[in-house]
Amino acid sequence: MEVHNSILELIGNTPMVKLNKVTQRLTSEIVVKLEYLNPSGSLKDRIALEMIEQAEKTGDLTPAYTIVESSTGNTGIALSFVGTVKGYNVVIYETIPGKLGEEKAKMMRNMGAEVHVITPKDLEGLKEKSVPGAEVELPGRQICLDLEKSNKKIWWARQFSNPGNVQAHKKTGKEIVEQVNGTVDCFVASIGTGGTLMGIAEVLKEEYPHVRVVGIQPASSSEVMIPGKFYPKSEIKGGIISDMLERNGFIDEIITVTDEEAVKMTHRLWKEEGLYAGVSSGANVYGAVREAQELSKGRTVVTILPDNMNRYLTEEHYVT
Repeated sequence: MEVHNSILELIGNTPMVKLNKVTQRLTSEIVVKLEYLNPSGSLKDRIALEMIEQAEKTGDLTPAYTIVESSTGNTGIALSFVGTVKGYNVVIYETIPGKLGEEKAKMMRNMGAEVHVITPKDLEGLKEKSVPGAEVELPGRQICLDLEKSNKKIWWARQFSNPGNVQAHKKTGKEIVEQVNGTVDCFVASIGTGGTLMGIAEVLKEEYPHVRVVGIQPASSSEVMIPGKFYPKSEIKGGIISDMLERNGFIDEIITVTDEEAVKMTHRLWKEEGLYAGVSSGANVYGAVREAQELSKGRTVVTILPDNMNRYLTEEHYVT
């Protein structure tokens, strides 16, 4: 058995599993990639490593710098993990309120990061409890932008617009191509910052030109995303999502999933499939089942299980 030189070498190369019980009434199969088996527990380990190492190569990030980011949790945890292992100071602006935010903040602090929990006003009083990360991270992003402008020793990761986000998931896409036996007919994933969907879809479309690409938004989202249409872009908004949406024919459809739908499917993954996955995984599989129901016999739908169950021990919500 190989001995690795660093825990960072274990990022990526996650396994894929065919669903069995959730798909019993379907004639198409669903295959899921277990991204929650990355070292810190989510697919964001990939982008944290890629973004940091690219910045190191260009000289934009050196040992004297502090890494900052706004996050709904997973990227903050991943940057805390990768950044502190590499010797950087890490400051995260966590934008999920309540016990869920406190839980994630504790994980980041345990890894050595400084964490500031902020509560976006647009989350207060929501009846639909799913959380669209691209929207609620904006206050934290503005803080990161201001810090970067006022201090030359600050490096803002900019996950929402950093090319390293997409590049990291092109590697994920290549892994999927190598792992799937046959072709991929449909790929489904939550949009979030856009990096997962765009990076993987670019690789799959090159390998399987016919593949259908479906993005998922939380039902609570106040901003409508339409494939092939303009999406606003600024220093703190848009980025990868804008670039992806404006590409004609790249995304076939965007659907919404409610908090309740995501949580119910997550419980099925736990009890019926034995998968130690988080609620965003339930949302992705819910969308994958929806697509598989429309496909002919023998087709293959692929999706991602982004993070693990331990992010949702006190509260269960669909968060991107």
